Amino acid sequence: MSEKQREVLRIAWSMTLACIAGSAVLGVVFVATERYAEAARAQGERRAITELLSLDSTATVVEIRQYLSLEPRAVVYRADGADGGVELRFSLDGDLLERQPLAATAGDETDGLEPLGRIFVAEENGAPAGFVIEGASRGYKNVIRFFVALDRNFEVAGVRVVEHEEDPGLGAEVATPWFQGQYLGRAAESLDALEVTKDPMPEDWRAALDQLARMPEADWEDAYGPLAGRMREGPIHAVSGATISSEALTRGVRTTVDHFRRRWALIAPHLGGAS
Repeated sequence: MSEKQREVLRIAWSMTLACIAGSAVLGVVFVATERYAEAARAQGERRAITELLSLDSTATVVEIRQYLSLEPRAVVYRADGADGGVELRFSLDGDLLERQPLAATAGDETDGLEPLGRIFVAEENGAPAGFVIEGASRGYKNVIRFFVALDRNFEVAGVRVVEHEEDPGLGAEVATPWFQGQYLGRAAESLDALEVTKDPMPEDWRAALDQLARMPEADWEDAYGPLAGRMREGPIHAVSGATISSEALTRGVRTTVDHFRRRWALIAPHLGGAS
């Protein structure tokens, strides 16, 4: 082998080692970054749940994961719990097919299961404190992911957009406290008829909603309760120039709460110590 050939081999070998080392470093960085991002998402979600339901440090939150089983066709609920949790399987007609303990590894096994969102059940001092339901709706540009909180009386305790790609200054306004505040205090059963209007929002109502981010909710209710009570009987006022985004979130809230009400009636009697 000539000197020139040996030099070419040395260069090729050096480049190969560099590529392998670079790939390894990138892989480690990706895994570490992904784990950090996942931990940050989980922390942000827990903070949102705590704020939406005004929970204190003594509250406990049970996560219920919902899936559609493709074969056989069934709806699956996996609820964490102090005793290891429980898995419930229902037919598409709502009949209970199976109830079994959630094995330590089963909670992470999702082969053949299509995610349908999550329900977070909060308890405070041994009593139900409310629910937070994960929902999603197609917006103007992409999917809007959000949480809807219901108090123990099934009134909307808050709506929080947690992920979206709507345009800044337009559709992105659905993620602001003033827009999300329009859902606050509405009874779950009233959401079936909830619509969006393009009519201008009354100035006094907009001024009241702007205060939601500046004062505790209880104080806000004391200050603006009569006005809020009147406005809750009407529609949601769309963001100017972003009717599609406004309707998307409203439709998502309406559908998510409707699904939750029907699902909760099915699964609540079977959760046992999981909630």
